[in-house]
Amino acid sequence: MHKRKYSLFIAALFITFPLFSQFNTYSPYTRFGLGDLAKQGVSQNQAMGGTGLAIHENNRVNYLNPASFAALDSTTVYFDFGANAFFNEYKTTQHSNSWWNMNLHHVVFATSMGKYLGLSAGIVPYSSIGYNIKQEFNDFINGEAMDSYYQGDGGIMNFYVGTSVKLLERISVGVTMNYLMGRLTRERQVNFPMNSNYASASSIENFDLRQPVFSLGIQYRETIKDKFFVTVGGVYDIKANVNADVKYKLTNNIYPFDTLSMHGSELIRPKYVIDNDTTLAHFAIPQKAGLGIAVGLPNKLTLTADYYVQDWTGSFTGENFKSTKATSLNLGAEYTPNSEALRGYHKLMTYRVGGYLSNYYLEVNNVQLEDYGITFGVGLPVRTMKSSINIAFTMGTRGTTEYNLVKENYGIITFNVTLHDLWFRKRRFE
Repeated sequence: MHKRKYSLFIAALFITFPLFSQFNTYSPYTRFGLGDLAKQGVSQNQAMGGTGLAIHENNRVNYLNPASFAALDSTTVYFDFGANAFFNEYKTTQHSNSWWNMNLHHVVFATSMGKYLGLSAGIVPYSSIGYNIKQEFNDFINGEAMDSYYQGDGGIMNFYVGTSVKLLERISVGVTMNYLMGRLTRERQVNFPMNSNYASASSIENFDLRQPVFSLGIQYRETIKDKFFVTVGGVYDIKANVNADVKYKLTNNIYPFDTLSMHGSELIRPKYVIDNDTTLAHFAIPQKAGLGIAVGLPNKLTLTADYYVQDWTGSFTGENFKSTKATSLNLGAEYTPNSEALRGYHKLMTYRVGGYLSNYYLEVNNVQLEDYGITFGVGLPVRTMKSSINIAFTMGTRGTTEYNLVKENYGIITFNVTLHDLWFRKRRFE
């Protein structure tokens, strides 16, 4: 029976994997670097401001810190499936636009491997790109015009496998192998709408990434007389040097009735492929460090805070952008009125709230982007089980209308179902 459940889960991972290729953004900032880095965690984490480094509970899958896997009971297994919906509004000093999308978010699994060991695996988002931009340039002196079109889509997923072990009842340590894989496609076209005798050019870039990244985690939990707890957690992602496959194709389209002479010798036909090459893009996914703390009352109240730092300086650079040092402060709270109440379903519900303030990893037009927002959500338990339905709401802002930039106001609804089961139990009677 258990082998069949494992087989169903593995099949679900591969069947749902193509769904993750859908992009979930139309942000112009995804033109740069690895695109929009996803907000990590399942609904329980996201409703609490994205916190989770110090959450050591046995009622959820918390992949933000691999050390948390050891918190699961010895006969417990969890399956977690989630989706999200996005609403984005983009503003400049003169224009505005809005967009929405919905897609599958994650499929994860966690189980205990005994009294002191935990295991988790799943597919979660890492980054995505998606944009469709037109720029118009007018030369009023010569009466010429040029239009540039930029388009992009794709995403990078993280297939992870992690394990943890509990030491001395209070300390847990864990390690995760994150395998980043996916394709980012960026296209550009330039033409001259006022003069058909001019050449137009288009290019397409396919960026294919296959890269393992290892994460280490630790948690220390102290409980005082079963009435108060303090947990401290930390994670460290090891730096990964990447050799990604990048394939470029550049095409010149000449006015169809003429050929063009280059340097007085070479003739270019109406459609001529100038370059079609595959290279290796060398860059580094930098080390990432995070520290978190959680305090509260067991099974009732949790207050938590996380801080991350990751220095992307030197990883990416371009004409008007570069990567830089990223930091993030996340705060969250969780409250359950009475987890053992026999009456009043609202007393069994879990209420969550949080917020975050981030310095994004990109600097555009010499301005580092800021990303900040508030979060809230609710957990709806299924009676007599540890299964639950969880909903998280995020409202945030990134960028500004100053410095010739774009301001993004966004809303995210994340929905997930956490299914709990008991395995490895010995039967008294057959």
